[in-house]
Amino acid sequence: MRNDEGGHLLPKRETNWFRGIAAVMVILSHYAEWWTWFTPVEGDGAIFQLAFTKLGIYGVDIFFLLSGYAMVISLGQNPMNKHFVWKRIKNTYIPYFIVVGIIELISEGFVSLQDFLYFASGYDYWYMFVLFLFYIAFIIIYAIIKNKGFRVTAFCIFTYIFSRILYDKGMSDFWYVSNIAFALGVIVGEYESKLKKIIDKLWLPLTALLAAGMLPFIRWGLDGGVPFGQTPEDYQLSFQLAATVIWTLLVLILVSKCRIKERIFAFLGKYSLYLYLTHTYIFMQCINKLEGSYAGRFAASALVTIAVSLLCGKLITAACAYPFRKQKAE
Repeated sequence: MRNDEGGHLLPKRETNWFRGIAAVMVILSHYAEWWTWFTPVEGDGAIFQLAFTKLGIYGVDIFFLLSGYAMVISLGQNPMNKHFVWKRIKNTYIPYFIVVGIIELISEGFVSLQDFLYFASGYDYWYMFVLFLFYIAFIIIYAIIKNKGFRVTAFCIFTYIFSRILYDKGMSDFWYVSNIAFALGVIVGEYESKLKKIIDKLWLPLTALLAAGMLPFIRWGLDGGVPFGQTPEDYQLSFQLAATVIWTLLVLILVSKCRIKERIFAFLGKYSLYLYLTHTYIFMQCINKLEGSYAGRFAASALVTIAVSLLCGKLITAACAYPFRKQKAE
């Protein structure tokens, strides 16, 4: 493990690798939940099934940490500009609009104005809805506020208010528990140089401390979410948020210090958005239309998801780049 002098705290190759890990964690958590629809799980199998279902929220923590960080690094010292906004639209919203739009058309999902509004806002894909609002808030805050400290403070306040609204509306916990990871990513991006010095000096004890700190939360999660034998529901959110913060900080150090040569997850990381957008629809199609064992159909859905995601990524990237290539050629 090492840190390249003069480079970013979170190198691009490692961020892609961890994005791939995050995508697999999210998909596995869904597969683990869906598995119980078809096959009863008992005993030790039930423990493993529960453990896999818990992976999703930690995968989202990774995505949000890296997304918040990338927003700050992408903008750099520049004022908010059209290029920055277009890049968010091109890399996130257009892929979502095309992929999910096709899925909705095939599924005959547009039957009312509300359906279209939900689609346009990403509401039915909660991760996209939350991500879009974080992007909008970041753009507005960074366009108005110039001071770094005030920017970070304003974004953290937005994160709290937004998450509180979701909590008060009774949304499922995955709508808001991971949101703090995005704010942490913004903080890391703004104070990158200072944090890099701290991590370079203390990464080993910090890693050990944070890894040990995750153990009681893992036990808590596998016990069914009851905080160390206590019953008050008020403890639930506090423990979830604490787990998110500890896990996010641990991932921060690992991304910063690890130099990973493995390429499969890095490859998946480049297409992580498409993996997320397509995996549910493809799974349902494979389960309903293929024959054979459920295990075989689950495996087939995973392979088809990877293939379709790669194809979508290549085609949409080429389509977005074509006007600029044509303009440059002229």
